[in-house]
Amino acid sequence: MEYIVTSKEMRECDMTAIKDCGIPAMVLMERAALSVFSEIEAFLSETIRIAIFAGCGNNGGDGLALARLLAEKGIHADIFLIGNTEKLSVECGSQLSILKQLGITVNSKSAKAEYDMVVDCLFGTGLTREITGIYEEAVRAINCYGEKGSRVIAVDIPSGVCADSGKILGCAVKAELTVALQYGKAGHYLYPGKMLCGHTVVHNIGIPEFFKQGKEPSFFSYRVEDIHGSLPERAAFGNKGTFGRILLVAGSRDMAGAALLCGKTILRSGAGMLKIITAAENRDLILRELPEAMIYAYEDRPEEEKVRQSIAWADVIVAGCGISTDENAELLMEMILEQGEKRAVIDADGLNLIAREVSLQEKLLKYQKGRVILTPHPGEFIRLAGISMNTYKENPAFYLRKLAKEYGCVIAGKDAVTLVASPDERMVYLNRTGNDGMATAGSGDVLAGVIGALSASLEYFQAACCGVFLHGLAGDMAAEKQGKRGMLASDISAELKELLKEETAEREKRIWS
Repeated sequence: MEYIVTSKEMRECDMTAIKDCGIPAMVLMERAALSVFSEIEAFLSETIRIAIFAGCGNNGGDGLALARLLAEKGIHADIFLIGNTEKLSVECGSQLSILKQLGITVNSKSAKAEYDMVVDCLFGTGLTREITGIYEEAVRAINCYGEKGSRVIAVDIPSGVCADSGKILGCAVKAELTVALQYGKAGHYLYPGKMLCGHTVVHNIGIPEFFKQGKEPSFFSYRVEDIHGSLPERAAFGNKGTFGRILLVAGSRDMAGAALLCGKTILRSGAGMLKIITAAENRDLILRELPEAMIYAYEDRPEEEKVRQSIAWADVIVAGCGISTDENAELLMEMILEQGEKRAVIDADGLNLIAREVSLQEKLLKYQKGRVILTPHPGEFIRLAGISMNTYKENPAFYLRKLAKEYGCVIAGKDAVTLVASPDERMVYLNRTGNDGMATAGSGDVLAGVIGALSASLEYFQAACCGVFLHGLAGDMAAEKQGKRGMLASDISAELKELLKEETAEREKRIWS
Protein backbone atom coordinates (compact mmCIF):
# COMPACT_ATOMS: atom_id res chain seq x y z
CA MET A 1 0.00 0.00 0.00
CA GLU A 2 1.22 3.48 -0.85
CA TYR A 3 0.17 6.60 1.01
CA ILE A 4 -0.89 9.62 -1.05
CA VAL A 5 -1.04 12.99 0.70
CA THR A 6 -2.39 16.50 0.42
CA SER A 7 -0.20 19.61 0.64
CA LYS A 8 -1.30 20.15 4.26
CA GLU A 9 -0.40 16.59 5.23
CA MET A 10 3.00 16.97 3.56
CA ARG A 11 3.67 20.14 5.56
CA GLU A 12 2.77 18.24 8.74
CA CYS A 13 5.23 15.50 7.77
CA ASP A 14 7.94 18.11 7.21
CA MET A 15 7.27 19.81 10.54
CA THR A 16 7.29 16.51 12.40
CA ALA A 17 10.65 15.63 10.88
CA ILE A 18 12.14 19.05 11.62
CA LYS A 19 10.67 19.93 15.02
CA ASP A 20 9.92 16.59 16.66
CA CYS A 21 12.69 14.45 15.17
CA GLY A 22 15.33 17.16 14.94
CA ILE A 23 16.15 16.63 11.25
CA PRO A 24 17.33 20.00 9.87
CA ALA A 25 15.34 21.37 6.96
CA MET A 26 18.59 21.76 5.02
CA VAL A 27 19.18 18.01 5.31
CA LEU A 28 15.77 17.32 3.77
CA MET A 29 16.54 19.84 1.03
CA GLU A 30 19.82 18.13 0.27
CA ARG A 31 18.07 14.76 0.10
CA ALA A 32 15.52 16.24 -2.30
CA ALA A 33 18.27 17.58 -4.56
CA LEU A 34 20.07 14.22 -4.48
CA SER A 35 16.83 12.48 -5.45
CA VAL A 36 16.44 14.68 -8.53
CA PHE A 37 20.10 14.27 -9.38
CA SER A 38 19.80 10.48 -9.26
CA GLU A 39 16.91 10.58 -11.75
CA ILE A 40 18.66 12.79 -14.28
CA GLU A 41 22.20 11.46 -13.85
CA ALA A 42 21.90 9.06 -16.79
CA PHE A 43 21.23 12.00 -19.14
CA LEU A 44 24.11 14.17 -17.93
CA SER A 45 27.30 15.03 -19.77
CA GLU A 46 29.77 17.89 -19.77
CA THR A 47 28.14 19.33 -22.88
CA ILE A 48 24.54 19.19 -21.68
CA ARG A 49 22.76 22.54 -21.47
CA ILE A 50 20.61 22.82 -18.34
CA ALA A 51 18.36 25.58 -17.04
CA ILE A 52 16.95 25.61 -13.50
CA PHE A 53 13.96 27.84 -12.81
CA ALA A 54 13.81 28.40 -9.05
CA GLY A 55 11.27 30.22 -6.90
CA CYS A 56 12.01 31.88 -3.59
CA GLY A 57 10.60 29.13 -1.37
CA ASN A 58 11.96 25.74 -0.40
CA ASN A 59 11.17 24.25 -3.80
CA GLY A 60 13.50 26.87 -5.23
CA GLY A 61 16.05 25.88 -2.58
CA ASP A 62 15.89 22.30 -3.90
CA GLY A 63 16.78 23.68 -7.33
CA LEU A 64 19.72 25.72 -6.01
CA ALA A 65 21.05 22.66 -4.18
CA LEU A 66 20.71 20.67 -7.43
CA ALA A 67 22.76 23.32 -9.26
CA ARG A 68 25.56 22.84 -6.75
CA LEU A 69 25.49 19.04 -7.16
CA LEU A 70 25.72 19.50 -10.91
CA ALA A 71 28.65 21.88 -10.53
CA GLU A 72 30.46 19.31 -8.40
CA LYS A 73 30.25 16.97 -11.41
CA GLY A 74 31.60 19.64 -13.73
CA ILE A 75 28.20 20.43 -15.25
CA HIS A 76 27.13 24.05 -15.53
CA ALA A 77 23.48 24.98 -15.13
CA ASP A 78 21.95 28.37 -15.87
CA ILE A 79 19.98 29.30 -12.74
CA PHE A 80 17.04 31.70 -12.94
CA LEU A 81 15.76 32.87 -9.56
CA ILE A 82 12.19 34.11 -10.04
CA GLY A 83 10.41 36.31 -7.52
CA ASN A 84 11.16 38.75 -4.71
CA THR A 85 14.58 37.80 -3.37
CA GLU A 86 13.90 39.84 -0.23
CA LYS A 87 11.34 37.18 0.73
CA LEU A 88 13.47 34.09 0.32
CA SER A 89 12.72 31.21 2.68
CA VAL A 90 15.49 30.66 5.23
CA GLU A 91 16.71 27.48 3.55
CA CYS A 92 16.51 28.92 0.04
CA GLY A 93 18.54 31.91 1.26
CA SER A 94 21.15 29.56 2.71
CA GLN A 95 21.44 27.66 -0.57
CA LEU A 96 21.81 30.94 -2.47
CA SER A 97 24.57 32.04 -0.09
CA ILE A 98 26.43 28.75 -0.64
CA LEU A 99 26.29 29.21 -4.42
CA LYS A 100 27.67 32.73 -4.13
CA GLN A 101 30.51 31.49 -1.93
CA LEU A 102 31.34 28.93 -4.61
CA GLY A 103 31.26 31.54 -7.35
CA ILE A 104 28.20 30.06 -9.05
CA THR A 105 26.17 32.75 -10.80
CA VAL A 106 22.43 33.07 -10.25
CA ASN A 107 20.39 35.07 -12.80
CA SER A 108 17.15 36.95 -12.31
CA LYS A 109 16.25 37.46 -15.98
CA SER A 110 14.46 34.90 -18.10
CA ALA A 111 16.53 32.52 -20.13
CA LYS A 112 16.76 32.89 -23.88
CA ALA A 113 19.28 30.23 -24.90
CA GLU A 114 18.43 26.70 -25.99
CA TYR A 115 18.55 23.93 -23.39
CA ASP A 116 18.62 20.15 -23.39
CA MET A 117 17.02 19.98 -19.96
CA VAL A 118 14.90 22.41 -17.96
CA VAL A 119 14.17 21.87 -14.25
CA ASP A 120 11.05 23.38 -12.70
CA CYS A 121 11.52 24.39 -9.04
CA LEU A 122 9.21 27.40 -8.96
CA PHE A 123 6.52 26.47 -6.43
CA GLY A 124 6.24 22.87 -5.28
CA THR A 125 3.15 21.58 -3.48
CA GLY A 126 2.18 24.63 -1.44
CA LEU A 127 0.66 26.66 -4.30
CA THR A 128 -3.03 27.53 -3.84
CA ARG A 129 -3.46 30.68 -5.98
CA GLU A 130 -3.46 31.13 -9.72
CA ILE A 131 -0.10 31.83 -11.34
CA THR A 132 0.26 35.33 -12.80
CA GLY A 133 2.90 37.92 -13.70
CA ILE A 134 6.56 36.95 -13.83
CA TYR A 135 5.73 33.44 -12.64
CA GLU A 136 3.34 32.94 -15.53
CA GLU A 137 6.08 34.15 -17.88
CA ALA A 138 8.47 31.60 -16.34
CA VAL A 139 5.96 28.75 -16.69
CA ARG A 140 5.33 29.63 -20.34
CA ALA A 141 9.09 29.85 -20.97
CA ILE A 142 9.58 26.35 -19.50
CA ASN A 143 6.78 24.96 -21.65
CA CYS A 144 8.19 26.66 -24.72
CA TYR A 145 11.49 24.86 -24.15
CA GLY A 146 9.58 21.60 -23.74
CA GLU A 147 7.80 22.14 -27.05
CA LYS A 148 11.18 22.66 -28.69
CA GLY A 149 12.46 19.32 -27.41
CA SER A 150 13.96 20.07 -23.99
CA ARG A 151 13.46 17.46 -21.26
CA VAL A 152 11.33 19.13 -18.60
CA ILE A 153 11.80 17.85 -15.05
CA ALA A 154 9.47 18.97 -12.25
CA VAL A 155 10.65 18.84 -8.64
CA ASP A 156 7.88 17.50 -6.39
CA ILE A 157 5.01 18.62 -8.67
CA PRO A 158 4.77 20.72 -11.86
CA SER A 159 4.32 24.37 -10.92
CA GLY A 160 0.69 25.36 -11.37
CA VAL A 161 -0.78 21.92 -10.60
CA CYS A 162 -2.79 21.88 -7.37
CA ALA A 163 -1.29 19.17 -5.18
CA ASP A 164 -4.67 18.38 -3.61
CA SER A 165 -6.92 18.11 -6.65
CA GLY A 166 -4.85 18.09 -9.85
CA LYS A 167 -6.57 21.35 -10.86
CA ILE A 168 -4.61 23.78 -13.06
CA LEU A 169 -4.05 27.06 -11.24
CA GLY A 170 -4.18 29.42 -14.20
CA CYS A 171 -1.30 27.83 -16.08
CA ALA A 172 1.07 24.98 -15.33
CA VAL A 173 4.34 23.37 -16.36
CA LYS A 174 4.05 20.30 -18.59
CA ALA A 175 6.76 17.92 -17.37
CA GLU A 176 8.24 14.78 -18.90
CA LEU A 177 9.32 13.54 -15.46
CA THR A 178 8.16 14.53 -11.97
CA VAL A 179 10.28 13.62 -8.96
CA ALA A 180 7.84 13.49 -6.02
CA LEU A 181 9.40 13.89 -2.59
CA GLN A 182 8.62 11.38 0.17
CA TYR A 183 4.99 10.75 -0.88
CA GLY A 184 2.94 10.98 -4.02
CA LYS A 185 0.43 13.84 -3.90
CA ALA A 186 -3.17 13.54 -5.02
CA GLY A 187 -2.48 16.06 -7.81
CA HIS A 188 0.04 13.65 -9.36
CA TYR A 189 -2.69 11.11 -10.07
CA LEU A 190 -5.89 13.12 -10.55
CA TYR A 191 -6.78 14.74 -13.86
CA PRO A 192 -5.92 17.13 -15.37
CA GLY A 193 -2.74 17.33 -13.26
CA LYS A 194 -1.81 13.76 -14.08
CA MET A 195 -1.39 14.69 -17.75
CA LEU A 196 1.15 17.37 -16.86
CA CYS A 197 3.27 15.27 -14.49
CA GLY A 198 4.55 12.89 -17.16
CA HIS A 199 6.16 9.92 -15.47
CA THR A 200 6.02 10.37 -11.69
CA VAL A 201 8.60 8.71 -9.43
CA VAL A 202 8.47 8.95 -5.65
CA HIS A 203 11.71 9.29 -3.65
CA ASN A 204 12.14 8.84 0.07
CA ILE A 205 13.99 11.90 1.39
CA GLY A 206 14.43 10.66 4.95
CA ILE A 207 11.23 11.80 6.66
CA PRO A 208 10.31 9.26 9.39
CA GLU A 209 7.09 7.33 8.85
CA PHE A 210 4.61 9.96 9.94
CA PHE A 211 1.52 7.84 9.40
CA LYS A 212 2.50 5.05 11.77
CA GLN A 213 1.81 7.35 14.70
CA GLY A 214 -1.97 6.89 14.76
CA LYS A 215 -2.60 9.27 11.87
CA GLU A 216 -3.82 8.59 8.36
CA PRO A 217 -3.33 10.48 5.10
CA SER A 218 -6.29 11.36 2.90
CA PHE A 219 -5.55 8.72 0.25
CA PHE A 220 -3.89 5.40 -0.37
CA SER A 221 -3.25 3.28 -3.44
CA TYR A 222 -2.51 -0.37 -4.20
CA ARG A 223 0.46 -1.84 -6.02
CA VAL A 224 0.41 -5.24 -7.70
CA GLU A 225 2.34 -6.78 -4.80
CA ASP A 226 -0.30 -5.51 -2.37
CA ILE A 227 -2.99 -7.59 -4.05
CA HIS A 228 -1.07 -10.87 -3.72
CA GLY A 229 -2.29 -12.27 -0.44
CA SER A 230 -5.23 -9.83 -0.19
CA LEU A 231 -7.60 -11.98 -2.22
CA PRO A 232 -9.32 -14.79 -0.36
CA GLU A 233 -7.82 -18.27 -0.47
CA ARG A 234 -9.99 -21.03 -1.86
CA ALA A 235 -10.62 -23.75 0.68
CA ALA A 236 -9.42 -27.10 -0.64
CA PHE A 237 -12.36 -28.77 1.06
CA GLY A 238 -14.94 -26.21 -0.16
CA ASN A 239 -17.90 -26.65 -2.45
CA LYS A 240 -19.77 -24.32 -4.80
CA GLY A 241 -21.69 -22.84 -1.89
CA THR A 242 -18.46 -22.07 -0.04
CA PHE A 243 -17.31 -19.54 -2.60
CA GLY A 244 -20.36 -17.33 -2.63
CA ARG A 245 -23.93 -17.42 -3.93
CA ILE A 246 -24.43 -14.33 -6.04
CA LEU A 247 -27.82 -13.04 -7.14
CA LEU A 248 -27.59 -10.83 -10.22
CA VAL A 249 -30.59 -8.63 -10.98
CA ALA A 250 -29.83 -7.36 -14.47
CA GLY A 251 -31.17 -6.97 -17.96
CA SER A 252 -34.56 -5.55 -18.91
CA ARG A 253 -36.29 -6.48 -22.17
CA ASP A 254 -33.64 -6.97 -24.91
CA MET A 255 -30.83 -5.87 -22.56
CA ALA A 256 -29.23 -9.27 -22.09
CA GLY A 257 -25.73 -7.94 -22.73
CA ALA A 258 -25.44 -6.24 -19.34
CA ALA A 259 -26.52 -9.41 -17.56
CA LEU A 260 -24.11 -11.56 -19.59
CA LEU A 261 -21.08 -9.29 -19.08
CA CYS A 262 -21.70 -8.95 -15.37
CA GLY A 263 -22.64 -12.61 -14.87
CA LYS A 264 -19.60 -14.01 -16.69
CA THR A 265 -17.34 -11.71 -14.69
CA ILE A 266 -18.90 -12.83 -11.40
CA LEU A 267 -18.10 -16.46 -12.17
CA ARG A 268 -14.67 -15.68 -13.60
CA SER A 269 -13.86 -13.77 -10.39
CA GLY A 270 -14.29 -16.83 -8.22
CA ALA A 271 -17.96 -16.96 -7.21
CA GLY A 272 -19.31 -20.49 -6.71
CA MET A 273 -22.94 -20.01 -7.78
CA LEU A 274 -24.84 -17.45 -9.82
CA LYS A 275 -28.55 -16.84 -10.20
CA ILE A 276 -29.86 -14.19 -12.58
CA ILE A 277 -33.20 -12.40 -12.37
CA THR A 278 -33.95 -10.91 -15.78
CA ALA A 279 -36.70 -10.23 -18.32
CA ALA A 280 -38.09 -13.27 -20.16
CA GLU A 281 -36.82 -11.99 -23.53
CA ASN A 282 -33.24 -12.52 -22.33
CA ARG A 283 -33.68 -16.12 -21.21
CA ASP A 284 -32.57 -18.01 -24.32
CA LEU A 285 -29.48 -15.92 -24.99
CA ILE A 286 -28.29 -16.13 -21.38
CA LEU A 287 -28.86 -19.89 -21.22
CA ARG A 288 -26.89 -20.32 -24.45
CA GLU A 289 -23.99 -18.08 -23.47
CA LEU A 290 -23.90 -18.72 -19.74
CA PRO A 291 -25.22 -22.22 -19.00
CA GLU A 292 -23.52 -22.20 -15.59
CA ALA A 293 -26.09 -19.69 -14.26
CA MET A 294 -29.53 -20.36 -12.82
CA ILE A 295 -32.23 -18.07 -14.18
CA TYR A 296 -35.53 -16.68 -13.02
CA ALA A 297 -36.95 -14.92 -16.09
CA TYR A 298 -40.13 -12.96 -15.41
CA GLU A 299 -42.80 -12.24 -18.04
CA ASP A 300 -44.90 -9.14 -17.48
CA ARG A 301 -44.10 -8.59 -13.80
CA PRO A 302 -41.68 -10.26 -11.34
CA GLU A 303 -43.35 -12.64 -8.90
CA GLU A 304 -42.59 -11.17 -5.49
CA GLU A 305 -42.36 -14.53 -3.75
CA LYS A 306 -39.81 -15.88 -6.24
CA VAL A 307 -37.75 -12.68 -5.93
CA ARG A 308 -37.81 -12.88 -2.13
CA GLN A 309 -36.75 -16.52 -2.24
CA SER A 310 -33.84 -15.62 -4.51
CA ILE A 311 -32.78 -12.80 -2.20
CA ALA A 312 -32.93 -15.13 0.80
CA TRP A 313 -30.75 -17.68 -1.07
CA ALA A 314 -28.02 -15.20 -1.96
CA ASP A 315 -24.90 -14.16 -0.05
CA VAL A 316 -24.44 -11.10 -2.28
CA ILE A 317 -26.83 -9.21 -4.55
CA VAL A 318 -25.58 -7.34 -7.62
CA ALA A 319 -28.32 -5.13 -9.03
CA GLY A 320 -28.89 -2.45 -11.62
CA CYS A 321 -27.01 -3.38 -14.80
CA GLY A 322 -29.39 -2.75 -17.71
CA ILE A 323 -32.62 -3.12 -15.66
CA SER A 324 -34.08 0.19 -16.96
CA THR A 325 -36.06 2.46 -14.64
CA ASP A 326 -39.57 1.13 -15.28
CA GLU A 327 -42.09 -0.24 -12.76
CA ASN A 328 -40.55 -3.71 -12.76
CA ALA A 329 -37.09 -2.33 -12.03
CA GLU A 330 -38.48 -0.16 -9.25
CA LEU A 331 -40.26 -3.15 -7.69
CA LEU A 332 -37.06 -5.22 -7.79
CA MET A 333 -35.04 -2.44 -6.14
CA GLU A 334 -37.73 -1.99 -3.47
CA MET A 335 -37.53 -5.67 -2.54
CA ILE A 336 -33.71 -5.68 -2.54
CA LEU A 337 -33.37 -2.64 -0.31
CA GLU A 338 -36.21 -3.40 2.10
CA GLN A 339 -34.54 -6.50 3.56
CA GLY A 340 -31.73 -4.28 4.81
CA GLU A 341 -28.86 -6.61 5.55
CA LYS A 342 -27.65 -8.61 2.53
CA ARG A 343 -24.37 -7.58 0.97
CA ALA A 344 -25.24 -5.66 -2.17
CA VAL A 345 -23.55 -3.95 -5.12
CA ILE A 346 -25.78 -1.41 -6.88
CA ASP A 347 -24.87 -0.04 -10.30
CA ALA A 348 -26.28 1.84 -13.29
CA ASP A 349 -30.09 1.95 -13.43
CA GLY A 350 -30.28 0.88 -9.80
CA LEU A 351 -28.50 4.12 -8.92
CA ASN A 352 -30.74 6.17 -11.19
CA LEU A 353 -33.80 4.70 -9.47
CA ILE A 354 -32.44 5.57 -6.04
CA ALA A 355 -31.69 9.11 -7.20
CA ARG A 356 -35.28 9.43 -8.50
CA GLU A 357 -37.35 7.66 -5.84
CA VAL A 358 -37.48 9.02 -2.28
CA SER A 359 -38.81 5.69 -1.01
CA LEU A 360 -35.64 3.94 -2.20
CA GLN A 361 -33.46 6.60 -0.62
CA GLU A 362 -35.26 6.05 2.68
CA LYS A 363 -34.71 2.29 2.50
CA LEU A 364 -31.03 2.78 1.67
CA LEU A 365 -30.62 5.09 4.67
CA LYS A 366 -32.05 2.32 6.91
CA TYR A 367 -29.84 -0.39 5.37
CA GLN A 368 -27.19 -1.93 7.60
CA LYS A 369 -24.17 0.37 7.51
CA GLY A 370 -21.43 -0.51 5.08
CA ARG A 371 -23.18 -3.49 3.48
CA VAL A 372 -24.04 -1.68 0.23
CA ILE A 373 -21.47 -0.71 -2.41
CA LEU A 374 -22.57 1.94 -4.91
CA THR A 375 -20.65 2.22 -8.21
CA PRO A 376 -21.70 5.48 -9.89
CA HIS A 377 -20.03 7.21 -12.82
CA PRO A 378 -19.95 11.04 -12.50
CA GLY A 379 -23.38 11.53 -14.08
CA GLU A 380 -24.99 9.00 -11.75
CA PHE A 381 -23.17 10.43 -8.76
CA ILE A 382 -24.34 14.02 -9.23
CA ARG A 383 -27.93 12.76 -9.51
CA LEU A 384 -27.50 10.87 -6.24
CA ALA A 385 -25.81 13.80 -4.48
CA GLY A 386 -27.98 16.55 -5.96
CA ILE A 387 -25.01 18.70 -7.03
CA SER A 388 -23.69 20.04 -10.33
CA MET A 389 -20.94 18.41 -12.33
CA ASN A 390 -18.70 21.47 -11.88
CA THR A 391 -19.14 21.29 -8.11
CA TYR A 392 -18.33 17.58 -8.07
CA LYS A 393 -15.23 17.98 -10.26
CA GLU A 394 -13.81 20.62 -7.91
CA ASN A 395 -13.25 18.00 -5.20
CA PRO A 396 -14.55 14.50 -6.02
CA ALA A 397 -13.03 12.89 -2.92
CA PHE A 398 -14.83 15.32 -0.60
CA TYR A 399 -18.26 14.69 -2.12
CA LEU A 400 -17.74 10.93 -2.31
CA ARG A 401 -16.86 10.84 1.38
CA LYS A 402 -19.81 13.08 2.22
CA LEU A 403 -22.36 10.89 0.42
CA ALA A 404 -20.78 7.65 1.69
CA LYS A 405 -21.24 8.90 5.25
CA GLU A 406 -24.77 10.15 4.59
CA TYR A 407 -26.01 6.86 3.09
CA GLY A 408 -23.79 4.55 5.16
CA CYS A 409 -22.45 3.00 1.95
CA VAL A 410 -19.13 2.30 0.32
CA ILE A 411 -18.99 4.34 -2.90
CA ALA A 412 -16.71 3.58 -5.84
CA GLY A 413 -16.81 6.78 -7.89
CA LYS A 414 -15.95 5.63 -11.42
CA ASP A 415 -13.98 8.05 -13.56
CA ALA A 416 -10.68 8.31 -15.41
CA VAL A 417 -9.26 7.91 -11.89
CA THR A 418 -11.65 5.95 -9.70
CA LEU A 419 -11.93 6.82 -6.01
CA VAL A 420 -13.46 4.62 -3.31
CA ALA A 421 -14.86 6.15 -0.12
CA SER A 422 -16.21 4.39 2.97
CA PRO A 423 -18.93 5.49 5.41
CA ASP A 424 -16.53 5.39 8.37
CA GLU A 425 -14.31 8.14 6.90
CA ARG A 426 -11.27 5.96 6.30
CA MET A 427 -8.66 6.96 3.77
CA VAL A 428 -10.01 7.27 0.26
CA TYR A 429 -8.68 4.65 -2.14
CA LEU A 430 -7.19 6.25 -5.27
CA ASN A 431 -6.89 3.80 -8.12
CA ARG A 432 -3.87 3.95 -10.41
CA THR A 433 -4.65 1.13 -12.83
CA GLY A 434 -6.72 1.37 -15.99
CA ASN A 435 -6.68 3.37 -19.21
CA ASP A 436 -8.92 5.29 -21.59
CA GLY A 437 -9.61 2.19 -23.67
CA MET A 438 -11.89 1.11 -20.82
CA ALA A 439 -14.27 3.97 -21.62
CA THR A 440 -16.48 1.60 -23.55
CA ALA A 441 -19.99 0.22 -23.15
CA GLY A 442 -20.20 -2.59 -20.63
CA SER A 443 -17.02 -1.78 -18.70
CA GLY A 444 -19.10 -0.78 -15.68
CA ASP A 445 -21.02 -4.08 -15.81
CA VAL A 446 -17.70 -5.92 -15.59
CA LEU A 447 -16.64 -3.83 -12.59
CA ALA A 448 -19.91 -4.52 -10.77
CA GLY A 449 -19.32 -8.22 -11.39
CA VAL A 450 -15.82 -8.41 -9.96
CA ILE A 451 -16.76 -6.34 -6.91
CA GLY A 452 -19.83 -8.51 -6.38
CA ALA A 453 -17.80 -11.72 -6.47
CA LEU A 454 -15.16 -10.36 -4.08
CA SER A 455 -17.86 -9.11 -1.70
CA ALA A 456 -18.74 -12.72 -0.90
CA SER A 457 -15.47 -13.18 0.98
CA LEU A 458 -13.85 -9.77 1.61
CA GLU A 459 -14.78 -6.85 3.85
CA TYR A 460 -16.92 -4.44 1.81
CA PHE A 461 -14.48 -1.56 1.44
CA GLN A 462 -11.63 -3.95 0.65
CA ALA A 463 -13.80 -5.73 -1.90
CA ALA A 464 -14.52 -2.44 -3.67
CA CYS A 465 -10.88 -1.32 -3.64
CA CYS A 466 -9.52 -4.69 -4.81
CA GLY A 467 -12.24 -4.94 -7.44
CA VAL A 468 -11.46 -1.51 -8.86
CA PHE A 469 -7.72 -2.29 -8.89
CA LEU A 470 -8.15 -5.67 -10.62
CA HIS A 471 -10.65 -4.26 -13.11
CA GLY A 472 -8.17 -1.53 -14.09
CA LEU A 473 -5.24 -3.95 -14.26
CA ALA A 474 -7.25 -6.31 -16.47
CA GLY A 475 -8.04 -3.30 -18.65
CA ASP A 476 -4.33 -2.52 -18.93
CA MET A 477 -3.64 -6.12 -19.97
CA ALA A 478 -6.45 -5.99 -22.54
CA ALA A 479 -5.16 -2.69 -23.95
CA GLU A 480 -1.70 -4.20 -24.38
CA LYS A 481 -3.13 -7.10 -26.39
CA GLN A 482 -6.05 -5.47 -28.21
CA GLY A 483 -5.10 -1.80 -28.36
CA LYS A 484 -7.16 0.88 -26.66
CA ARG A 485 -9.27 1.82 -29.66
CA GLY A 486 -10.59 -1.66 -30.39
CA MET A 487 -10.94 -2.89 -26.81
CA LEU A 488 -14.28 -4.36 -25.67
CA ALA A 489 -15.68 -4.78 -22.18
CA SER A 490 -15.63 -8.54 -22.76
CA ASP A 491 -11.85 -8.28 -23.27
CA ILE A 492 -11.56 -6.87 -19.76
CA SER A 493 -13.61 -9.73 -18.35
CA ALA A 494 -11.46 -12.28 -20.17
CA GLU A 495 -8.25 -10.75 -18.82
CA LEU A 496 -9.64 -10.87 -15.29
CA LYS A 497 -9.70 -14.65 -15.65
CA GLU A 498 -6.03 -14.64 -16.71
CA LEU A 499 -5.10 -12.18 -13.97
CA LEU A 500 -6.69 -14.24 -11.22
CA LYS A 501 -5.08 -17.38 -12.61
CA GLU A 502 -1.71 -15.66 -12.26
CA GLU A 503 -2.56 -14.57 -8.72
CA THR A 504 -3.36 -18.17 -7.77
CA ALA A 505 -0.09 -19.39 -9.27
CA GLU A 506 1.81 -16.66 -7.39
CA ARG A 507 0.16 -17.68 -4.11
CA GLU A 508 1.05 -21.34 -4.64
CA LYS A 509 4.62 -20.41 -5.52
CA ARG A 510 4.95 -18.52 -2.24
CA ILE A 511 3.51 -21.45 -0.27
CA TRP A 512 5.94 -23.98 -1.72
CA SER A 513 9.05 -21.84 -2.01
